Amino acid sequence: MTHTSHVGCPARRSGVAVVLILFFAMSAEIASAQQVHAAQDELSDSNITVRVFGPDNHPLGEQAFVVLYQQGSNMQLGTVTTNVGSTAVLTGMPGYGPYTVEVRANGYKNAHKDFEYNAASGRVEVDVVMEPASGGAAPVGPPPLNPKAQEHVDKGLRAMHAGKFQEAQKEFTAAQKAAPDNAHVYYLLGASYQKSNDLSNAQKYLARAISIDPDDVEALIALGQIHDQQKNYRAAISSLERGVTIDAKNWLGHWVLADAYVHVGEYEKARKNAEAAVELGNGSANKALLIEGEALANLGRRDDAIRVLDTFIHEAPADPAIPVVRAFIARLQSAPRQSSAKSN
Repeated sequence: MTHTSHVGCPARRSGVAVVLILFFAMSAEIASAQQVHAAQDELSDSNITVRVFGPDNHPLGEQAFVVLYQQGSNMQLGTVTTNVGSTAVLTGMPGYGPYTVEVRANGYKNAHKDFEYNAASGRVEVDVVMEPASGGAAPVGPPPLNPKAQEHVDKGLRAMHAGKFQEAQKEFTAAQKAAPDNAHVYYLLGASYQKSNDLSNAQKYLARAISIDPDDVEALIALGQIHDQQKNYRAAISSLERGVTIDAKNWLGHWVLADAYVHVGEYEKARKNAEAAVELGNGSANKALLIEGEALANLGRRDDAIRVLDTFIHEAPADPAIPVVRAFIARLQSAPRQSSAKSN
């Protein structure tokens, strides 16, 4: 995510605002270097067994979708369905590390469970207990693909995780031909082009995914990221707002939305979304503290801005941005106090 903010309004271009511009311009490459979907280690042969239970702690009496994510990411690594014993087996893990499984079933709240897969863990068993949805049917995952399309998707995901984006695009294109009306396949195509920085094709396929499924959160967030990169902030806000409305716990969506809002001068909305990203990200979105600090400074809340930036220093003491952050804090401390700006 790029971050080169235009801070302050013309009437408030004080020395503090000038330092803000310098600070966030210098941190742009640093922020963009934090990749949410980093390339994975080589594939292993270990399996993860997920057992799904109902509220009565008995195996869930209906089929559920089990989705695997790298912890802190919203990129699906694979989707499998439970068998008659309410068990799903995830194979071909893309490397050691922290993961999350999400389980979705009609009539139940989506459930998440974090687990660690490492050399010492061997076969991992994950138990997930589902809770009834209070407002009717809970959302479910994408419909199962036909075997041919699923084979191409699996190959494409392995290529994506290895950083072989052209190979991934080839496989996802083959999957799209085998399943021409599947929104998730179009999302994967868009994501593969986004990773190779072909934003034009990425935008085309993500828009197609959303046209098939207007509630596809992954596609909405990814399309918002692209608009943000292209500095089309209003379009980014439109897509991202819908994404986080559907999935209020999507920390990446809140993070990019905060970036878009700070660029258009809506600092209170930027602050709220940056704060949400940090809270929901569990350490994955700490750099959103920089946006929160920028928004607070522009709102005239100098002490709060310093507190937030001090938190970033404490949470990420080895981050390359730390010297710039310290210098910025020093300037904030020495600047004349201003009355609080009106919130957006």
